[in-house]
Formats: sequence, structure tokens, C-alpha cells
Amino acid sequence: MVMRNPEPTEPIEVEETVETKPEPPVMEEVEESTNGEQAEQPPLIEKPTSEVQEEVQTASPPQKRVSALAVVSAVSSSLGFLGVTSLLGLGLGIVALKQMAVNPQLSGRHLAIFGVCLSAFWLVLLLAMGSVLWVGMSLMKDLINTIF
Repeated sequence: MVMRNPEPTEPIEVEETVETKPEPPVMEEVEESTNGEQAEQPPLIEKPTSEVQEEVQTASPPQKRVSALAVVSAVSSSLGFLGVTSLLGLGLGIVALKQMAVNPQLSGRHLAIFGVCLSAFWLVLLLAMGSVLWVGMSLMKDLINTIF
């Protein structure tokens, strides 16, 4: 069974709206010529801000990235009291500084210098402590030999 609507329906009118991009504003400059008449200059057209932002983004230099070797050098030299890590930090810091001199996109020079300096500090401290222990052990050995 098919049901029919006895009243005819009227078509619905739909309004179409079309958005148009507004024309960029035009600035005109008028200068006076040397004989007192006004000379017209060609109009200056301002670019929309979106185009200017795109140009600024594309014109910006590539982002610098932190050297991974510099970070590892700083971390390993912070653990330099272990001895081996201070040697590792010293070597990685020097390599990182050389890479940053060649590649200008790398940053983290301060981390590499920190790693080298801290590693040198730990190496000097460990060598001093080792020499004091060596001399102390020698004196203890001589003292024990003289007593017994």
C-alpha cells in the first residue's frame, strides 16, 4: 500500500552564498613634480598578512639542533668519579667540539666545553688521589717492614 500526499508541496528555495576574497588594499602615493604639477606614482599593493607570514616562515634559517655527543659528554663527565666515564666524557667532548666547528647547524658548544672541563677536573683529582694513595701505601709498607 502506497500513501500519497494529496496536497502538492512547494519547492523550497535555497539561497546560495558565495564568499569572495576581498581585493588587497591599494595605497596610492602622489608626489609633486619640480614644476608644481602632481606626478602619479604606480600604486603600491600591500600583501595580505597570510602571504607575508608564509614568506617569513620560508625565509627563516633552518633550526639548530643540539649535538648528541655534547650531551653524552656532559652526562658522562658528571659521573667522572668512576674514572672511565671521565675519559669517555673528555673524548666525546673534543669530538663534539670538532663536529660543531664543521657543521654550523649543531649547537651545544657550552655542553661540550662543560664536559671537557669537568672530565679534566675529575682526571686531575683522581690522579692526585691515586698518587697520594701510592705514596701512603709505600710509607705504610716501609713502616711495617721496620717494625717487624
